[in-house]
Amino acid sequence: MNIIHEHLLSSEDKMIKSGQLDEKIVLELKMTTALFDYIQVVNNYYDDEDNPYFNNWTDIEGFGYGWAWMSFEEKDWHKMMARMVSSEADDLLKKEEKTLYYVYENPTVKTYHFITLDDWRTDMIVSLSNKEIY
Repeated sequence: MNIIHEHLLSSEDKMIKSGQLDEKIVLELKMTTALFDYIQVVNNYYDDEDNPYFNNWTDIEGFGYGWAWMSFEEKDWHKMMARMVSSEADDLLKKEEKTLYYVYENPTVKTYHFITLDDWRTDMIVSLSNKEIY
């Protein structure tokens, strides 16, 4: 896991904890969304069988960017993003035994990073901050 840590963290980031996904970390993530003003969800898909380390699709959702927010008023963006995180975290539990988690932070952003190693690799990266995230 240490070799993965080296690839995930920037020089400002501090690893808080990591391990095999379980219900406790999913519940912690759901509750933690209420403590921050801004939420961003990045999903990276590595589904090229010939090049499994190539990220060939990225979906980014946040306050005012991505697709999910378009049918919501701005005042409801936080609620919508918190529900999205909750739903996607519940989906991760379906592949609990194939998913690792990493929680790390820097002075402005707390990050929950999930790596699922199933038929192909999928990363779900949830960033939480009290400052706007881009």
